[in-house]
Amino acid sequence: MQKKSITYSPLMVLLALAALFISFETASSAANEIILSWDPNTEPDLEGYVLYGKQGSPDPPFDYIDTYPEVDLTDPLNPRAVITDLESDVTYYFAVTAYDTEGYESEYSNVVSVLNGNMIDTGGNSNGDDGGGGGGGGGGCFINTTKY
Repeated sequence: MQKKSITYSPLMVLLALAALFISFETASSAANEIILSWDPNTEPDLEGYVLYGKQGSPDPPFDYIDTYPEVDLTDPLNPRAVITDLESDVTYYFAVTAYDTEGYESEYSNVVSVLNGNMIDTGGNSNGDDGGGGGGGGGGCFINTTKY
């Protein structure tokens, strides 16, 4: 009985390696994305939300991430933001504020801690209360995360 040898063309090997690489990259990047969602502000003069975050400490000041005008939200009754490019094994802290038509901004929401795409804490807001109240922009927002 003769042994049969199988030969693969270089193109076939390259395509197989490319498929493996793409699958790995997709799985890797999906684990480093989260969806932050928060309770909507119900004041009639709401203009939108500002997302803040940082690494290292859950205490302010936070770094500005992005602004989300209410008119640009897909679902204003369920505001959310997709956060991408999170590094593995790094704890991130996020908070949201609401701002009104006159530019007044609320206090920070509760602070959410995220590690490897998983929420690890939803403590009270950075001011030591439960996330309610706030300046002319209305009350703080309650923030939550979902693995993306």
